Amino acid sequence: MLLIFAIIIPILFGLFLPMLKLSDNYRKIYISLGTVATSILTYYIIFSNSEYFLRILNINEAFSIVLSADGLSNLFSLLVATLWPLATVYSFDYMKHEENEDSFFRYYMIAYGITLGVSFSDNLITMYLFYELLTFLTLPLIMHKKDKKSLYAGKIYLIVSLLGASMALMGIIILSMNVNNTNFILGGHVGSLVRDNYNMLYIGYALCFVGFGVKAAILPFSFWLPICGVAPTPVTALLHAVAVVKAGVFAVMRVTYYSFGIDFLAGTYVQQFAMALSILTIIFSAIMAVKETDLKRRFAYSTVSNLSYIMFAITLMTNKGLAASITHMLFHGIIKILIFMIIGAIMVYTGSKKVSEIRGYAKNMKISFFCFTIASLALIGIPLTCGFISKLSIANAAISMGSNLSMLGLGSIIFSSLLATIYTFTIIVPAYFPEFMKTDNKDLTTKTEVSGNVVDPSLYMLIPFIILTIMIIYFGLSSATLVDMIEGVASGLQ
Repeated sequence: MLLIFAIIIPILFGLFLPMLKLSDNYRKIYISLGTVATSILTYYIIFSNSEYFLRILNINEAFSIVLSADGLSNLFSLLVATLWPLATVYSFDYMKHEENEDSFFRYYMIAYGITLGVSFSDNLITMYLFYELLTFLTLPLIMHKKDKKSLYAGKIYLIVSLLGASMALMGIIILSMNVNNTNFILGGHVGSLVRDNYNMLYIGYALCFVGFGVKAAILPFSFWLPICGVAPTPVTALLHAVAVVKAGVFAVMRVTYYSFGIDFLAGTYVQQFAMALSILTIIFSAIMAVKETDLKRRFAYSTVSNLSYIMFAITLMTNKGLAASITHMLFHGIIKILIFMIIGAIMVYTGSKKVSEIRGYAKNMKISFFCFTIASLALIGIPLTCGFISKLSIANAAISMGSNLSMLGLGSIIFSSLLATIYTFTIIVPAYFPEFMKTDNKDLTTKTEVSGNVVDPSLYMLIPFIILTIMIIYFGLSSATLVDMIEGVASGLQ
């Protein structure tokens, strides 16, 4: 029953919030209690070394609603349960500058429970239902401002998500028609089938890969993520770090390793198709990030690129590939939520949205830009940060596979990391040294010369910044225990 409680607690807290009509302080206490209680319960499930299984609905063997906790779900839930409370604390400051806070936090809390539902799903049918619920629960968050841009972003998000859902559903149907079992088991269920069914199953996997990959912003659907940057930054941070896009890569992991199985997929044309699509997305989105001048959109394209690192690692279809994809899913989540939080602080406290507008800001936003610099170094993959650990893991997995396409993928990651150096340091260097690279355009002069609003944010924001920065450094220096856990999950030992 603990699994259902972890899902229901934040949903109930979210549903009742608008009815209570709480003052600002009491609302913070109420939301904090619901969020912390959910995270504590989730931690208990993860670390209690007990087996958790709950059958909610059973129609037949191929269609049932079941919750369970295995190694992969525990790792994804660990990411969710760690980052959601930090994002919630951050949002207390951010959302006081927005309207309709009760409405925002209602959906924000409910989305927490639904994301855990995706994680704790025991089979494809259950995961698909929670996955699509996540679409509809995050839609009001994207459209929160209710202006023209937000409504347009919501429309694009809904259309693209439903298109992906349709493709994924067709893939699930194809699998279910051939395999009378949709339960997740490492190795999948397809290996014993006769070869006459293989081509149809390959098509089914391709549909699932692209369909679930839509939320991971795989080409040709990458455009939706930068568009949805109009949402409030707490939403954007969770979209890019946990709730939606990471649910997308998590679903692709499940489909690849736990439904179809790598023994069935490895060495086939459908593997090459999936790997090639991931590589193209890495390169395309990294180039777009360099070209982008809007802060949020620049790092949205960066997210697309890094998501495809994970997708590429998945498509290696080896135990090392799965371990590398999980590692980058976790570490990129920590890095990217910090970056978006800091961007949100810059926007709220200074009003600046463009890369060119933050020249000299590091002088007055010392803590924020120190944390931003550490996160940027991790995003590039500099040693002593967690980003180096996860990128090295992907590189080792690609080299171990040794195919031409895997080497091309490794080259694309190196190339995109070089571009990441450009699109992060063209922010960092002028922020610390406003005279460096100064243009003749008067509109690009530093705001610190004329404005007193460029300051570090309140503790509601600074505390999450500092905690996340410590995590980036800590896992860069001491990640052996977590990496061993991840490798145990990938090899089926946990």
